Amino acid sequence: MPVLYGLDANRRLVHLITTGDTPFAEERVALLGVFSHSSFRAGFDFLSDGRRAPARSRVFIERAAAFAREHEREFGRCRWASVVADLGAEDAARLLTIRAGLGRVEVRYFFDIGEARRWLSGARG
Repeated sequence: MPVLYGLDANRRLVHLITTGDTPFAEERVALLGVFSHSSFRAGFDFLSDGRRAPARSRVFIERAAAFAREHEREFGRCRWASVVADLGAEDAARLLTIRAGLGRVEVRYFFDIGEARRWLSGARG
């Protein structure tokens, strides 16, 4: 299934939704679409909803980490709230964050999307 995204330029927020066992190629296409969107600017925050996706494989994590390092300028200084389904998905997401090694992207993990939104809304406070 594809990765869907929405962009709210006023709130400086990108919302990604992943369902099913999506290959990294789909994630890559979605993020490149975000970066090329006319309203996107470096420093937008990200809300990633992966509650309907399984934990990521080691191969997925390595590809995603490499992509994140290659596109660190596009991400800029931002917050990324990742909503996960379970502890296995949280462990995989944490590993991805460590492997990516992005110093300007503050990442937190949530099981509740409302908590994730509240954390992001305080980002620009």
